[in-house]
Amino acid sequence: MPKRRSKNHTISRLFAACDILAAGIEGVADDARRRSAAITLARLMFLSFVAAGGWPAGDRRSLRQRLEDAPEAEHDHGCAFAVSLLLHGSNVQRHNTSAPSVPFRLEKAALNRAIAILAELDWRLDPHDKPGAGRPVPATIGYLFEQYIERKRAGIYYTGTDVTAYIATHTIIPCLLDILPPRATALASELASRDPLRYIPAAMPHGSELELPATIAAGIADVTRRGEWNSAAPASFALRGETWRDVIARRRQLEATVRALRAGTVDPASLITLNIDMMRLAHDLCAAWPPERLPDLEDALARLTVLDPTCGSGAFLCAAFDVLAGLAHAIASRRARPLPDAWLQAIIERNLYGVDVMPEAVEICCMRLWLHMADGSGAAVQPGGTHFNIYCGDALTGNIAPAQVPTTTDAHAISRTIAQDALDWRATFPQVMARGGFDVVIGNPPYVVRRGLHVHPALRTYRTAATGNLYALVVERALELLQPQGRLGMIVPIASVATDGMAQLQQLYAPLRQWHSHYAVRPGKLFPDVDMNLTITLLQRAPSQSERYVSGYRRWRSSERGHLFETLRYTPLPPIPGLAGPLPKLGSELEVRLLQRMLSHGHQLHEYLAPGGTLIHYHSGGRYWRKALPEKLSSHYRPLRIVPAVAPVVLALLNSQLFYWYWIAFSNCMDVVAREVLHVPVFPLETADPAPFQALTDRLLALYREGATARARRGVRIRVDETSIDARRARPALDAIDRLLAHHYGFDDEQLDFVLSYDHRFRHKDI
Repeated sequence: MPKRRSKNHTISRLFAACDILAAGIEGVADDARRRSAAITLARLMFLSFVAAGGWPAGDRRSLRQRLEDAPEAEHDHGCAFAVSLLLHGSNVQRHNTSAPSVPFRLEKAALNRAIAILAELDWRLDPHDKPGAGRPVPATIGYLFEQYIERKRAGIYYTGTDVTAYIATHTIIPCLLDILPPRATALASELASRDPLRYIPAAMPHGSELELPATIAAGIADVTRRGEWNSAAPASFALRGETWRDVIARRRQLEATVRALRAGTVDPASLITLNIDMMRLAHDLCAAWPPERLPDLEDALARLTVLDPTCGSGAFLCAAFDVLAGLAHAIASRRARPLPDAWLQAIIERNLYGVDVMPEAVEICCMRLWLHMADGSGAAVQPGGTHFNIYCGDALTGNIAPAQVPTTTDAHAISRTIAQDALDWRATFPQVMARGGFDVVIGNPPYVVRRGLHVHPALRTYRTAATGNLYALVVERALELLQPQGRLGMIVPIASVATDGMAQLQQLYAPLRQWHSHYAVRPGKLFPDVDMNLTITLLQRAPSQSERYVSGYRRWRSSERGHLFETLRYTPLPPIPGLAGPLPKLGSELEVRLLQRMLSHGHQLHEYLAPGGTLIHYHSGGRYWRKALPEKLSSHYRPLRIVPAVAPVVLALLNSQLFYWYWIAFSNCMDVVAREVLHVPVFPLETADPAPFQALTDRLLALYREGATARARRGVRIRVDETSIDARRARPALDAIDRLLAHHYGFDDEQLDFVLSYDHRFRHKDI
């Protein structure tokens, strides 16, 4: 048996095989060569899994033998034929005829070298394996394809299994409860109230059975005794990376969740808000379901439809398959029999639907779903006969209503012409659309900025066309495709809820029940190769303007990702007088109260602008500190003219940790734009004595200058010399500024403590 390899070794060897295939392809341009090599490797990987599993029906031929037995073709020497034997009877080949593959010639020597590399690797399908294991897993097929052809150039990024599992679970399980009779929710509430800790994610109770050290516990009731709270807590109490402050916050969240579950008020919405272990609750629900009502469960599961309108290589649909298959196993166990193989095939045929513009991605999606089915069915799975509802087409330009007919298109505005790629949803999915649409829509839409969307003949009818980004249009289309009570889950840029440029998308969200959790790009990131702050948005298409739940801006290190979703906390966002526009990122009820207190003064900074006033420059970049100076140190500083009498107060505010928190709450967390500066809520600045602020800002600027360093930034054409300031050296002055601001805003001790400690473990250490 081949030796178990590290992930990096496995991936590097597979990339090497792809390079060999690409070098052996003749007669096509470079992009087409990479795509042809990538799909050929994907087919070889798929067949390697198939051969290792002995599918179908105990077939133990090796990969090389299967190819030798297939009719040889110049382009891939039988790979496509061997795959088609397993996928025969599906709609893949039939639908993809509208997008013919580029003809190419592949040298047989290159194919043999690639096969030799694949023979080095361990192709066993292990249900406990995840991406990152030493051997290839089915997800590796999609990862290699998308990385090799650089789909990120088209705004398409490979999504990790923790993200896909979170989104699939937190849409499908609540939707199932929506579909089931009300007794299902009542039974779920009873189960949760009987044993709340059973449904708490595993990371949450860690260390909670231990008594806190006296020096730490003293700070719970006395804010002045929290001197050690920002220090690292030992592993017996803490999850990886946690401080004592984090430990106490997690314990409080645990206690609040247990109280809510004991109260017996579980409903589909609170399942998400409380962030409980939904799969465990769903399995227990199946186990406790009255035997005479089992057909209700089976019928609800059979009717539930899940769509990914930009499915790519199938990461989200595979996650949905895992959720649905787990439920099917739980129901089958009630009948004291193994899960029939036909049930897994039925999940693919009746529950899962996908669309993608790239035919190769559609084929890979079907391969991955087939492997999921085969892994669950064992050697009994048979070739052919499975109908995959995965189609090649453009999700945005096709018809939904019968009267919708696209007009002539501009072929340069989108990657393919509408005539070739438009998808008629009613014709393609007639049964689903006749029922009013899909129950669940999930995915990771392309993040692509395109000019002219608002005038494009086929796209200008979208309300979100003015945003100029395709992901907004995909979300809008997804909402159109949902059932009236349907649920949506997507991962999108944080700008979707944080910038004025996405106002049209935010208006679509406004009447819906919504959850938004936010993820930083530093130091850890959800997409390893992408510098982008991200938001996971969950929506229910049900009028509920007052139900909005948000998380704070979540930073973590890569080593902490294992408990990232288990420790997620949603905060209810009530209607707040004076709050309009983008939704804030708030991680606790305390932050809600802090914002309410700031807004209660009824003033904003722009009221103190004055032509010819005192000049202040605020820094438009930076991640961990906000800086403002009397002078302009580089082109990244933007000018403000402030009423001279309040200029010291404004200068202090724009450097404060309070403003840093406010900026994080309302921005894209990368750029400082005028809205965040000019609209910051302020107390009546003219009522404050400017002298103490002047003294503190003088001290602050002196500390800035002491720690300043010069550096040169080289662009493509020019070199820019600028001064860099290490704001961490100025912490004592910043703390004093925040204490003075807290006095004028009227913050209580808890609110001030929060401001002084906000983001401490990332801002005060080397990142």
